[in-house]
Amino acid sequence: MKSDITEIILENCGLGAIKIDSQARIELWNRWMELRTGKSGESVLGCPLKEVFTDADNSFFDTVQYVLSTGLPRVLSPVFHFFLNPYDSQSKQLVKILPLFDQSADITGTLILIEDMTAHLEYESEIETKAREFKEFGKKAKKDEEEALDWLKQQIQFNNAITECLEEGIIIYNRAGIVTFVNPTADKLLQWSRMELVGLNINVFLSGESRVKDVLKTGESIHSDNELFRRKDGSSFPVSYISSPIILEGKIKWGIVTFQDITERKRIEKEINENLERLKKVLDDTVKALSFAGEMRDPYTAGHQRRVTQLALEIAKEMSLGDNIKEAIRISGILHDIGKITIPAEILSKPGRLTEYERIILKGHSQVGYEMIKAIDFPLPVADIIIQHHERLDGSGYPNGLKGDEIRLEARILAVSDVVEAMSSHRPYRPALGAEKALEEIERNAGTLYDEEVVKTCVRLFREKGFTLE
Repeated sequence: MKSDITEIILENCGLGAIKIDSQARIELWNRWMELRTGKSGESVLGCPLKEVFTDADNSFFDTVQYVLSTGLPRVLSPVFHFFLNPYDSQSKQLVKILPLFDQSADITGTLILIEDMTAHLEYESEIETKAREFKEFGKKAKKDEEEALDWLKQQIQFNNAITECLEEGIIIYNRAGIVTFVNPTADKLLQWSRMELVGLNINVFLSGESRVKDVLKTGESIHSDNELFRRKDGSSFPVSYISSPIILEGKIKWGIVTFQDITERKRIEKEINENLERLKKVLDDTVKALSFAGEMRDPYTAGHQRRVTQLALEIAKEMSLGDNIKEAIRISGILHDIGKITIPAEILSKPGRLTEYERIILKGHSQVGYEMIKAIDFPLPVADIIIQHHERLDGSGYPNGLKGDEIRLEARILAVSDVVEAMSSHRPYRPALGAEKALEEIERNAGTLYDEEVVKTCVRLFREKGFTLE
């Protein structure tokens, strides 16, 4: 029943709607698409998307595949004359590609929504043209403000015939905030009749924090997707609007606001955000589980990855690095020693000096960690950071002997954090050396083995800001 209702909505939503499965085969093709392309639903159902849109740009199919593989929505805006038109007119579409999930948060396909933006864009251009005409008229007119207002009302009456079929509400108001023009769509959205609304103050449907009327002071257009308008019955609904000034004789005389009800868009955005949060939690739990599995293999370093991550994040914060870098450090720090899961326990917990063969095996954990993590489609370079966290600036590190800027900044931060935590903690082959010895080690090799700026930041955290490893 839910599926039937969904299909009815998609058939009557005034948008093109295409549903595809995880293999990019068409499962739904609504009436809008039939009218705009001349292809019936029966002829395309089950067909691969590429076989139906043979003239589409590859970027469209790449975007669809991206959404199928990542679960992240994408928007193509505007796409010029993207689909065939029986009337052979040029048009522009806004194409939204949304992921579909089952109850287990697995991607089952995508929903492609297509909105024809041609009329909207042409109307915006017409409004700008009218505003320029009004300004030029004001330079030449010799009449007073009352005559100019009468002329504007005549123009509004003329424009009303043009705006009858628009899906956007249009309201014009004077400097006192009094409504002077309302189009039919605004009547419908606000549930006021035109005769009731004209002559009232625009505040009757604005929220208390609305910026609509600011154009009367600034003379600059305002666009917002974050306000509510009130209906006659007192209920509210979210809107997307553009409020612009109308200028005559160099002065702002009126304001015009064009708006749409975006209740459905907000609902879809909320669903997408909720799905993203669920996916983030699943990813975070997976990262923690992998980290726990690694630490169970090496009880002497239990908590090591967590403490390295804690210090690395504090260094990144002190260096004022961006959120993406900090998130990459967080995930990489938790997993940086995951490769040790393949190393025999007797080597990890050996109390004495390792043999050369054992050292070679132990050094292989960076490469192993990389191989384990690279198959996971992280949106950040986690695998690269993991394989580089034992590289050194002078090329003496492993496994690839990278130098200087060949090593990612995140890996350079993890390298310093790893050394400080390891020297500060107990190991089966030696007692803890303490934080001060660790700081002396990284200071002595700053600029040679370790990034100089990272070292300075780490030392400052311990000695000046009282940071301690938990």
